[in-house]
Amino acid sequence: MRAAAMVRLACLAGGLGASALAVGPMVMTPLSAQTSPAPVAISDAADRPTANASPRWQFEQCMGGLTYGAPLKWALSYGMGLVRESETRDWCVLGAAKIGFGGASVNVGFANSMGHWGSGVAVTGGVLRTFNDPMGALAKRTYVGGSVHLWPILALGGEIGVYRRMGSDGPGTTRSRTLLAWSTGFGF
Repeated sequence: MRAAAMVRLACLAGGLGASALAVGPMVMTPLSAQTSPAPVAISDAADRPTANASPRWQFEQCMGGLTYGAPLKWALSYGMGLVRESETRDWCVLGAAKIGFGGASVNVGFANSMGHWGSGVAVTGGVLRTFNDPMGALAKRTYVGGSVHLWPILALGGEIGVYRRMGSDGPGTTRSRTLLAWSTGFGF
């Protein structure tokens, strides 16, 4: 398409005017040159992806959104990574950060979105740190674990994860060292 647009622009700049062009699919011939036996074909094949071309990995945003859940409460998330887009599935090797009122987390993982409705799944592992007032967890503790993120339809989804508290607890701590983290929200 870019080649055809450049030819149109060149013809207009050359003084032929818009009414002097006969435009067809990938063929563009000035009306003054239609006495020639064959029209000049302009191919924009270099600008179009071919069916057998392999998708390339690119560094760009993989995910981001607003969620609510335990232990972070309201939280914003953002992820960047290597993305490989194709017509049927998009793959992403990502790093993501999530910060909320109850804590923050840093994760790395792998995501796969599929279909026309933006559904997909991701698996991440990382470190979670709680702040002063987390939901369902001890304050000011560090956890290590992983999560599964599901979004059945574009922009709506959630995650569930299992994390294990690191370090030693003082005497009198009766809570389990295992934390079930969850969130639901919207994003991409």
